Amino acid sequence: MVGLFFINKISEHLILEREVVILKNQNVRNRLIENTIRIIAENGFDKTTTKAIVSGTDINEAYIYRDFSDKEDLFVKVFDQLDEELIAKLMQHLPVMYMSELEFEVRCRVFFTAVWKFLLGNKEKCLAFVQYYYSPYFNKYSADRHKQRYRPLVEKFSEAFIDEADVWMILNHILNVMLDFAVKVHNDHMSKEDSYSEHVFRVIYRSVEQYFKKEEVNNND
Repeated sequence: MVGLFFINKISEHLILEREVVILKNQNVRNRLIENTIRIIAENGFDKTTTKAIVSGTDINEAYIYRDFSDKEDLFVKVFDQLDEELIAKLMQHLPVMYMSELEFEVRCRVFFTAVWKFLLGNKEKCLAFVQYYYSPYFNKYSADRHKQRYRPLVEKFSEAFIDEADVWMILNHILNVMLDFAVKVHNDHMSKEDSYSEHVFRVIYRSVEQYFKKEEVNNND
């Protein structure tokens, strides 16, 4: 019985040690991703070296190759995380589009405002997302997964658009416009004031309004 007791204690200790190692590795991975986001946002990909990523930390440069196959794999994982966070935010606020008690344009404005505030409230993430989204890395590694992530959103929004509309292209247009304006705000080329937010919404809404089903828009009357 005593031997069994000690065996159990040793097993518990080994399990605890393994959990500590897992948490430590996850912490290192998260810090690498956070640093990479910051450096890409500030300096672009050219200056996002492995040395720069670990600079100012207690992380050895070799750790990068324990979690990622190479620097490009790290970039891909960074975008995956940012993209998943963005689509989660979009899906979180999607229910407002089904609130029939609200006029359709009001629903669109509420949905837009939630996403707009998310982009403006996460400067480094927004700028890093844009850097990758418009880089050769995106088409090479991430375009297909990006489209798969957004498929549920496309399916939901398809209900609001006419049958001939290419909903995927429309949503891409909306995202591109929002990112473009958000970058201008983050670079201090545009204001963060509500009047500018309304301007961005009007630009987007008017550019896609022709593709909405008439019964949706007519509910505004």
